[in-house]
Amino acid sequence: MSSLRRESQDEEEYWMKSRVNKSKFNLFDDNVTVENAEELAKSKKLLTQFEDDDVDTVNWDDTPVSSVTESSAISGHVVPPSASSLPKSASRPESRNVPPYMTHSRSQSESFGVTGRVSFTPSSLESVTPTVQYSKSQEKLHSLTSSSSARSLEDEIPSFISTSSGSKNLEEEIQYLKRALKKARELKFSPEDTIRKMILGEPYSLEVFRSKEEKLQLLDKAIQVHDGNAITAVILFLRQTIKPSLFNLELQRRPVAINHYLSYLRAHYDFKELDMSLNHNLSYLKAHYDFKELGDVLGMLNRTEEAAILKYKQAISAPDVRGKMNALRGCLKAHFIHEPDLAHEANLVEQHAALLERQWPIEDTDSKSEAQGNPLFRQFPRKVSILNMPLITTLYYCCFYHGRDAENLLTSPFAIKKQHQLSDKQYVWTALSARSRLKQWTGIEELLTAKGWFGSTKKVSVIGFDKVCEILHRTSAPEEILSKYLRMIDGSERRLNIARKYKCHEVVVETLVYLRDRHELQVYASKLPPGSLGLRNAQDALRSSTIKWKT
Repeated sequence: MSSLRRESQDEEEYWMKSRVNKSKFNLFDDNVTVENAEELAKSKKLLTQFEDDDVDTVNWDDTPVSSVTESSAISGHVVPPSASSLPKSASRPESRNVPPYMTHSRSQSESFGVTGRVSFTPSSLESVTPTVQYSKSQEKLHSLTSSSSARSLEDEIPSFISTSSGSKNLEEEIQYLKRALKKARELKFSPEDTIRKMILGEPYSLEVFRSKEEKLQLLDKAIQVHDGNAITAVILFLRQTIKPSLFNLELQRRPVAINHYLSYLRAHYDFKELDMSLNHNLSYLKAHYDFKELGDVLGMLNRTEEAAILKYKQAISAPDVRGKMNALRGCLKAHFIHEPDLAHEANLVEQHAALLERQWPIEDTDSKSEAQGNPLFRQFPRKVSILNMPLITTLYYCCFYHGRDAENLLTSPFAIKKQHQLSDKQYVWTALSARSRLKQWTGIEELLTAKGWFGSTKKVSVIGFDKVCEILHRTSAPEEILSKYLRMIDGSERRLNIARKYKCHEVVVETLVYLRDRHELQVYASKLPPGSLGLRNAQDALRSSTIKWKT
């Protein structure tokens, strides 16, 4: 009886010793050999990649143990089965089947690379199967572990990405936005409050005004407060949300709205026109519809003059010369010819188109002649192309390079004067400047010679001989040529002042003798350089006894 009682006490002592304390056990304690630890590490699948703090409990045969509770797994205790869960045929296991406890210190764990907590859970009465638990911080083995037993975590633990929570949140957000939009549409916003928010810069929405009457009320309220930005914003909202015919009709009934809308379109066009200087071709295409809309509005309002000028601007903004010529012809036929009030403007547009039609072949011919080595182009190279140049510049170009061409040629200066109805002053000034630069003094004399009575000739200048002398002096004409035309200036005092300005001493002396001003001639002669022609003429005049000087 005493032996049975002693055996029962030994068994109870065994089961009490099998409960693991709350403190951590060292896997590599002094009573556990390295061979046993390596065998334990080789036989288990360690480490998990989940980011939670779950603890996996496995048997020595790699089968999961579901009877271990979460609290016991985390704390590292060995959870013994209850008496009810054990078969009655085996109430106590034999002590020979139980392995010794395994614990290790912190220093031993760090040196070997394994940080695991070991617990034992008996699965049956015949054999007690210890289990090994590993937490999140125990996910790696040291490289000292046998390479044959090392396996990749990706091979052992399948990855899992859950998108159900993201989809659920997205659906909830969509439903919330739908409810908010529905609620906002059900709210009633007055036009006064909306206009007030627009003026104060507060958040507002025009989408809540859905009927035509509400939109027109909103426009009327904006006109009443005289705020241009609010009026323009409401007009653009109306343009996008109602029919064009209805939009034009309601706009015509409100002159203030029309003026603001036209101002907006003009400002938008000016922005496009400014952008053309940076990227001409692309901006021309972009601005086409802006031109069309503004022209349609002006035509609807019967503002034919503004619409015609707008179309003219559109035509001259074409990127190439040939397209510009065609656009000008089309604009002339569509907007200028049939308007009696625009007869003068129609003539100007006609001359612009004719000038481009003249410049195109001249540029083509002269560029080829310059490439072939024409002496005139070699002596005076062309700096720029004649295309898109003004009329006077074109006339000067033709006077300079084609001054002797016949009237029936496109390059003839006289033909340009006749077709474009230039005045004699414009023609003479331009031709005189070109011939003076070329040093064609004979050509200048021909230009200033007119026929008189009975076949006689005389020198005539429609711009005045003072202007002729100004052009000659600017181009450094010889003194004898300049003196010749200085003597043709009417008025002694005027001729004297101009001669002194250009330092033509011979003409100054002649004018002072003509005025019989002896004192002034003596003063002027004292300033002349010795041996000059002007000084000799002055001394001869002072010694002359035939001149009656003023007293």
